Formats: sequence, C-alpha cells, structure tokens
Amino acid sequence: MGVDELAEGLYALPPGEFIAARDRAAAAAPRGERGAIRALRRPSLAAWAVNLLVREDRSRTELLLRLGAELRTAHQQPAGGGRLRELIGQQRQLVAALARRAGQLTADAGRPVSDAVLREVEDTVHAALADPDAARELARGRLTRAFPPPSGFGVLPEATVLQLRPPSAAPAAREPGSGRRTAGGEAGADGAGTGGTDGRERRASVTDITERARAQERADRERRQRLRKARGEAEELARAARGSAEEATAAERELAAARQRLREAREQVHGLTEELRRAKRSLSAAERAERAARGPAQRARQAAERDRKRAEAARGEADRAEADRLAPDPARPPGRRGRRRPGAPS
Repeated sequence: MGVDELAEGLYALPPGEFIAARDRAAAAAPRGERGAIRALRRPSLAAWAVNLLVREDRSRTELLLRLGAELRTAHQQPAGGGRLRELIGQQRQLVAALARRAGQLTADAGRPVSDAVLREVEDTVHAALADPDAARELARGRLTRAFPPPSGFGVLPEATVLQLRPPSAAPAAREPGSGRRTAGGEAGADGAGTGGTDGRERRASVTDITERARAQERADRERRQRLRKARGEAEELARAARGSAEEATAAERELAAARQRLREAREQVHGLTEELRRAKRSLSAAERAERAARGPAQRARQAAERDRKRAEAARGEADRAEADRLAPDPARPPGRRGRRRPGAPS
C-alpha cells in the first residue's frame, strides 16, 4: 500500500486517532515511505468535518465548482445583479445544508463538534466557492486546516492543505488570454457562461443536495430519538430485572433463615420440655416468619387460615345466639312460660 492509499484511510479517522494510526502505518511501511507518512499532518476538527462531507458524496464538490464559477462570473458582470442575488441565495442554502450535514457526520462518527467548528466549516465552503483552487483541494478530502473566510476571490495559500503531489508538480498554468487552465482546471470567464439548461441543472443540484441534507437530518434525528427511546427502555428493563433479582435473592435468604429458625424451634420444642412455653413462642414466631418469606405461594394459605378463623368465630356467634334463644326470657309474663308439669311443686 502506497503513501497515497494510506493517506486516504488516515484522513477518514477522527483527529484524536490520527497520530497513533499514522505512526503505526509508518512503522509497518517500507523504509523509503516512512518519512512521507510521518510528514502527514493531523487535520483540525473543522478540516476533518469537511473531509467527511467530501468522502460521503463526491458530487457535492462538482456542484461547488460549478456554483463558484457562476458566482465569480456574476460578480464580474455589472448587469448581472438579479442573477447574482439568485446565486447568493443558492449559495446560502448550500453552505447551510453542508454545515448541518457535517455536524451530523461528526456526531455519527462519535465526535460531535461545536458551533465554532461548524462556522469554520462554513468558512471553508465559502472559500471553495470563491476560489477554484481551494475547491479542488477540498475535493481531495485531505484538508488539514480549515480555509479562512474569503475577503475576495484570491487564491488561498497552499500551505493550509496537505500536499502529496511531488514538489516538481506545479499548478497548471493559464493560457495567455484564454481564460482557461491548460491542465483541465477551472474554466475562466469564457467557459463560465450560465446557459438556461446549465443553470436549471445547477439549481436542481443545489435543491437536491439541500433536500437530501434535510432528509438526512430528519432521518438522523428520528434515528437518534428511536435510539434514545430504545436505550431508555433497555435501561428501565435492566433496572427492573436487577430489582427483581435483588428481591428474589433477599426473599430466598429470608426464607432460608426462616426455615432454619423453624427447624431450631421444632428441635427446642421436642428437646426442652421445661422450656415448652418459650419454645412454642419461638415456634410461632418462626412459623410466621417462614410464612411471610414464602411470598405469593403462601398468601393463599394465609387467606385460608383467615377464613377458618372467621368460620370458628361465626360458629361461636351461632352457638351463643342459639344459647340465648334457648335460655328463659325474664321479661316474658309468667303465664306464657308454658304449662306446669304434673306433680311439680306449685
């Protein structure tokens, strides 16, 4: 694997992982490539976010090149005010959509960035719109530093981006008077015309990217909401399971302890006649504890015991009521107490 292929993988990593991965790659590389690998610079957070954008969808850079060319042409045409306003509106939509998407990509990668970093992302995209060389550097997906916001349409210093091409490879020169680069660079004013078809295609591309970014944002937001809900439900279930396990363990310990007390109480009853009363109290207490520790299985037995006691009380009440009915009523007149038996004293 060459330096260029290694760089492709390294610049997809979060900045915090870059140095260690680069050093490992350098140690495993052939001797002649180690210096070039160690010279790779760690990207800033904003540069990494822009690199993620480029790697996710390479067509975005092509749109940046086209939109930037039209913006520069509109700036140079005094009578193009209406067209310029339209392009600036599209530029704002595109920059905002790309910045939002960059924030989502970094969050998905486990390293969400701050608003200040996202402003640097916006500045870098603005710079790529203003300068075609910056756009081409951005398109490689290997930025190490964010571009400063453009104060005009000048060329940004190449020291702000990773250079992997040989020192002898100079930037493509412009053909005198042609307005074009000789090495397939950006077309000058002659090639940046905004024909109706090209303008419609570019507007459709800006709208498409903006809508896709919004759709991705909505999908990511819904996915994060579902993930938070699922995690919350999982945590709640885990807490409930832990609580149930703890309760079951405590109940089992209590049951074992109650059964042990019950065995000791029964042995005490059989072995110690002189302490029978005390042993019976211990037995009753142990039995109550054992019944309480049995849980739901013992509740039915306790309910049956309560029903039995109520039945006994009811029988007692019935016996008392029967006794009251058979007993003579002192308030009843004597003549109504019944006929006197023959031979009874008067």
